[in-house]
Amino acid sequence: MPPPAPAPDLLRHKLGKRARIKEAFFLSQNIVRGNLIHNTGGGFHVLRLLSVHKMTAGMLPADHPWVTGLAPQDQQPVWPRNVVFATPVGTQWSQPDYQPDDDAAIVSKVGKFLAAMVKKSVSTPEIPHGPTRRMPHAINYLHGAVHYNGLTMLFNNFAEAMCYFADTRFRKELRRLVKEEKREVTLVFRERQYDPVEFAYFSAFVMSHVPWFANVNGAGRKVMWGNPSPYPAVNIINGAWVHDIERLRHHDAAGIVRPPLQPGRYFQGSYGVPTRSFCTLERTHAFLINNWVRSRGFKGGLYFVDRRRIEPERYKAYLESGGTSGPTNHPIPNPLRRRLDRFRRPRPAREE
Repeated sequence: MPPPAPAPDLLRHKLGKRARIKEAFFLSQNIVRGNLIHNTGGGFHVLRLLSVHKMTAGMLPADHPWVTGLAPQDQQPVWPRNVVFATPVGTQWSQPDYQPDDDAAIVSKVGKFLAAMVKKSVSTPEIPHGPTRRMPHAINYLHGAVHYNGLTMLFNNFAEAMCYFADTRFRKELRRLVKEEKREVTLVFRERQYDPVEFAYFSAFVMSHVPWFANVNGAGRKVMWGNPSPYPAVNIINGAWVHDIERLRHHDAAGIVRPPLQPGRYFQGSYGVPTRSFCTLERTHAFLINNWVRSRGFKGGLYFVDRRRIEPERYKAYLESGGTSGPTNHPIPNPLRRRLDRFRRPRPAREE
């Protein structure tokens, strides 16, 4: 693990008009590149694997590293060795008596959670697609590329991580990491108690600063396309998983096992700058995605899976309740409506 970078002061700064215009262009082009272009391409890859190039159960043995999380060299968990960046452990948490697990335990819990998904596609005959195996085989397998081959960044909370993603040097090093290693990257947070709206805004903040989609997962109320996770985690989906899954699809189960990351290669400098709060563009981006998921009714955040099939009892209760007991995302306020309300608010009369 590289030496921890110093945590920046969580200050706020204001930009001038010209700087705000320049920043708005920078944020917008990242959203277009990441959320619209890059993520759409990734979605087509998933659809291809679910329809044209279908993957079957049993493509990995039960002792495969993607299933166990153990490196073949020494049979030790790979996740602590794939932490590419970690801030110093904080001392202030949302609950005074809260003590986070040590970093190795945190990343191992997240890794084991994803490895359990891969395991559900190992058995032959296959586990029927339904409540026991919720995801198609292709989606289960791609989580192996994320948890075993992927890299992890550890932060205390969202505010701290924002100060790093606002740093041009940090983002440049992140792009170098992705370009050279060709691995997925996951942000994991030691603080388990979080505001779901802030989580969604943070995801939008990340998407406006890097050209990739950022999905939010956690144990609290779901927002956007979020899924369960032992600790809050943001998957920066850069598309590296596609190459790994293609090799697996061609039955190269040995070639998809990447060695642990060599320490000391990345993020060896000092990073972190004072930054602003969430801007209107980021709040709107989060609101639109979350509202789209909420409008999908019982389907919710499961885009590639028919939720009625994997949760039949819950779907029955959903129908009986008239659609009021379904898996509804946590609501996010419309920032444009709030701005419009402020504009329409009557101004106090001037004194003559």
